[in-house]
Amino acid sequence: MLLSPTYRPSVFSGLIIALGVLITLFASLQVKQITEKAALKHFSLIADQATAKVAERLGDYALVLRGAAGLLEAAGDITHDDWSHYVQTLKAAQNFTGHLGVHFTQLLAPEELERHIKQVRNEGFPNYRVWPMAERDTYTAIVFIAPFEGRNIKALGYDMFSEAARRAAMIQARDTGQAALSSKIQLKIEGAEDIQAGSIMYVPVYQADAVIDTKEQRQQALIGWTHAAYRMDDMMQGVLHDLQYGNEAGIDLYLYDGGEVNEQQLLHRSNNSPPLPPSMFFQERAINFNGHQWLLTFDYQNPHHIISYTSSWLTLGGGLLLTFLLFFLVHSIASTRSHALLLAKQLTRKVERREQELKVALERLQTVASRVPGMVYEYRLYPDNTDCFPYASEGIQKIYRLSPAQVKNDASLIHTLIHPNDVATVQSSTAYSAKNLTPWRQEFRVCFADGTQHWLFGDSSPHPEEDGSISWYGVMTDITQQKKIELALRAANQLTLRFRNALDQVQACIFMKDTESRYTYANRAMLELLNCSAPALLGTQGEHCFSTERLTLFNQSDKETLSGQAKKSEFVINREAAEPATFLEVKTPIYDEEDDSQIVGLLGIATDITELKNNEYKLQRLAHYDPLTKLPNRVLLADRLQQAMRQVRRLQGSLVVIYLDLDGFKQINDNYGHAVGDQLLIELASRMQAVIRKGDTLSRIGGDEFVAILLNVANLEDSVTLCERLLAAAAKPVYIDQERLQVSASLGVSSYPQPEELDPDQLIRQADQAMYQAKLAGKARYHLFDTEQDRSLRSHHESLDNIRAALSAEQFTLFYQPKVNMRTGETVGVEALIRWQHPSEGLLSPVHFLPIIENSSLTVAVGQWVLNAAFKQMRAWQQQGLSLAVSVNINARQLREPNLIPQLKQLLQDYPDIPAHRLELEILETSTLGDLSQVTPILAQCRELGVELSLDDFGTGYSSLTYLKQLPTHTIKVDKSFIKTVLEDPEDLAILDAILGLAHAFDRQVMAEGVETPAHGDILLRMGCELAQGYGIARPMPAKDIPTWLAHWQPEPHWADLPVLRRDELPLLYASIEYQTWLTQLMFILRSNTEQPWPKMDFEHSHLTRYLNSLPSQGAQHHCALATLHQQLQQEVAHLQQAYQNQIPLSESDLALLEQRQQQLFAELAHVMNENGYLKYSS
Repeated sequence: MLLSPTYRPSVFSGLIIALGVLITLFASLQVKQITEKAALKHFSLIADQATAKVAERLGDYALVLRGAAGLLEAAGDITHDDWSHYVQTLKAAQNFTGHLGVHFTQLLAPEELERHIKQVRNEGFPNYRVWPMAERDTYTAIVFIAPFEGRNIKALGYDMFSEAARRAAMIQARDTGQAALSSKIQLKIEGAEDIQAGSIMYVPVYQADAVIDTKEQRQQALIGWTHAAYRMDDMMQGVLHDLQYGNEAGIDLYLYDGGEVNEQQLLHRSNNSPPLPPSMFFQERAINFNGHQWLLTFDYQNPHHIISYTSSWLTLGGGLLLTFLLFFLVHSIASTRSHALLLAKQLTRKVERREQELKVALERLQTVASRVPGMVYEYRLYPDNTDCFPYASEGIQKIYRLSPAQVKNDASLIHTLIHPNDVATVQSSTAYSAKNLTPWRQEFRVCFADGTQHWLFGDSSPHPEEDGSISWYGVMTDITQQKKIELALRAANQLTLRFRNALDQVQACIFMKDTESRYTYANRAMLELLNCSAPALLGTQGEHCFSTERLTLFNQSDKETLSGQAKKSEFVINREAAEPATFLEVKTPIYDEEDDSQIVGLLGIATDITELKNNEYKLQRLAHYDPLTKLPNRVLLADRLQQAMRQVRRLQGSLVVIYLDLDGFKQINDNYGHAVGDQLLIELASRMQAVIRKGDTLSRIGGDEFVAILLNVANLEDSVTLCERLLAAAAKPVYIDQERLQVSASLGVSSYPQPEELDPDQLIRQADQAMYQAKLAGKARYHLFDTEQDRSLRSHHESLDNIRAALSAEQFTLFYQPKVNMRTGETVGVEALIRWQHPSEGLLSPVHFLPIIENSSLTVAVGQWVLNAAFKQMRAWQQQGLSLAVSVNINARQLREPNLIPQLKQLLQDYPDIPAHRLELEILETSTLGDLSQVTPILAQCRELGVELSLDDFGTGYSSLTYLKQLPTHTIKVDKSFIKTVLEDPEDLAILDAILGLAHAFDRQVMAEGVETPAHGDILLRMGCELAQGYGIARPMPAKDIPTWLAHWQPEPHWADLPVLRRDELPLLYASIEYQTWLTQLMFILRSNTEQPWPKMDFEHSHLTRYLNSLPSQGAQHHCALATLHQQLQQEVAHLQQAYQNQIPLSESDLALLEQRQQQLFAELAHVMNENGYLKYSS
């Protein structure tokens, strides 16, 4: 039976009561079971919800400010009323508790300030001012305040750019185009009471239609900022008032500015009770708002009372109470149905009105969204993983090149544009945001049909929908330009790292300093030199590495460099357990890239030139002093004579030159050997040095010839006494190894001044001529130069006439001597050598005529003829298919001729088929003496024409580092005098070694003259010199013989594989020469059957002994065979010496055994040198 309508509510109410009681009982039991498990999880959820709510509210604030910025960009000029009306429409104060309003601050230049104040005052604010007032490059002023009431009025005209915390956030917003939060501040609108921590959010406002893709463009387009100020306690109460996070259970919430717990940065605390130590429920959450971090901490005030069963009882009581309330509610609803229908109609009309208002607001929002850079959108993801964009602003056409309609119901078109490598990242970040309801921020790439790629950045907040879907509201912007800049910066950083690694491999010390002389960079070599690490050096002036005095000198040098003056200096570093090191330091200023007049630091390079300095010193000694007698050599003699002649002219004094030649020295040298001859020269030099006066000069100019300069001698006759003393000193017997040796001397004397002016060479030649007259007169005497030599001058003039006639009659011809690479067998060129085809005397070498024309103008004419003939021959060879370079000797007179360069230019024009580099000018080293400033520009012009240059007869002149550095020569030709005796004299080998080291230091290639035997080539190749010429390779020959010689010449077969000795193995080469010379002399004495002194050999201090003693234990074992042979040779020599001194006849077998030991030793030396060397091939 159906119930009547009168009883239906009662029955239904009874069912509700019964069902409610059952459900309440069940719920209370469930609560009891899960209380323990849910406590911690619930608290974590509370922290997540509170954090999400705060982050969401910040996003809402930013969206409101972006809308206001869009209004300013779209509407242009607006009034205070327009602003107030717009903000009132937003109802931000009603929707967001603690929100103090929306304001606008205008950017002002200093010149705009007065006009701006006047304009605002005219708008109804007569007391308006921009404050605080001070002179600044940039001003800002709060011009729009809404609502314009209460404490907000205080902020009108305030220049927030004057305060650092506000200015930093404003600059961040301006440069990034995104909303920015200030750090913790106190708002200017605060009163005397209830002062709270504050923060301000800024959104930049740019000029309409301005391009704002780059930071610089955004700075130029900025007109101001929309911003909102927040009192943090009020804001947090507004944000969290509807979030039941359980303060009734004693939860503490702390909000800090920044990423650390810092009482000074505390923005908000939920209660004023003293903080307790963190409990097991303590939670931290971070909010990153466009790079600005807030830290939230959560904890229970009294965690020990959290887990209890009170909730079960409360659930039971609450359920019963709700059941009865529901019972009364059902009755109430049934009785008030008519009232509900009336209320429904009223609500319907209200909803329709709100819908109309919402439509208007939406249209305004769309207008604002269209002005926002990028794309404003709503994205929705459904539970079945289908998605769409219910709303997208017109910016989607720039972002995705799609219309809003194309993605309104289906977002699959956008998914197809995402770069394949970024799809997984986008999907996972979206899923994470949907699961945890955290903001979605992601960078990713999209690919378009035309092949272009763009970088996008999405920033949105998720909101769950009732149907289970998730909606995201946010902005998508194109960050392609920013990414390009980022990638460029990353590439530049990688390049910088590679460059630093490369500099660490450089042997030179490289460093940089700032304007205060503090180190900003030092490579590995610099750090090793200073014996410190980079952290210890950088940022300091190196006080812990240098003495106070040295540091003061360095700082003074730095000041000069930082003033714009490049500096070059040398300094010495004392090293422990090693000789002091000399460094060449070059410093140059570093200029600012944007302002090249501004110096921002200096760059320094310090190079170790210790070896170069040592070689320079050795070379100076070799260049100016005779290595045997230690007397001044020819070069130093010329310098001192020139100075003495200048002094004589200035003081009207006089001097005498004595030319001395020993008589009979050659016979002693031949009979007793070079060693005895050298000792004799040393003894005689010492005697003659003791004879001359203090202040006079005695020089050995070569062989057995000496020259003395006597100052303050009135005439030739006054020098007779000294000449007699020199004759006596030379004739006095010398005892060497119990042998009595005696020579005599012939002296020639000339004086200065003379009636006609003459140069030092002429003065020496006069003394030389006088010396020959002394020899002709019977030797052991002196001869004074007189006017009889005039006859010689007339003969000289006659010779000049004959040579001039021969040049006109074309009696001269050129012979050519090949220059080769001994290792590769390549012919690198030929040297042109002049010959005189004399009608009666036959073919004459240059020695018969070149000295005659040396100081006459005829030498220039002959030189010009040689150049013409050389070019003519190069063309003839080229027509035969031979591309040979020809070197021509240029003397000092021709080098200084003004028409040398024009002649070379004319020849190159007349022979355009001959490249300029095929001509090489060989400059005598002595041609540049005393006239470097004149010669250097001439040689530089030759190089500009493409002509190659070489320095000939190197070692016979000054051999100065200055010449090597400044003269633009490419090749050094070692004089044949050093090569000729290098197989016999270790001192000449040392000279050759020094020259090779010097050439290597100045990046010059070396050509050795005078290679007469394969042994000469062996030594040169072992020392690293591959280029050579000499009779051992080819004698000078006519041009017609060159092709045949080229077709048949082959280098020695073993030259190609002959290794170069390392520097520490050079003593082996010295040892081979030392023993070869000594053993040859010994064998001569033993086989000659004559009573001669036993040749000396100090085995303990020989080169080979010193080399073997210098080896480490492993090296000594490796050279065991060499050491054994050396010992056997010493034993055999000791046996032979004892028999020789006791006049015991030596058998042929004894001599054969000595020769065998000699051959074995030399073979082992060659084996060791071949094994320890390395192959070198010229490029």
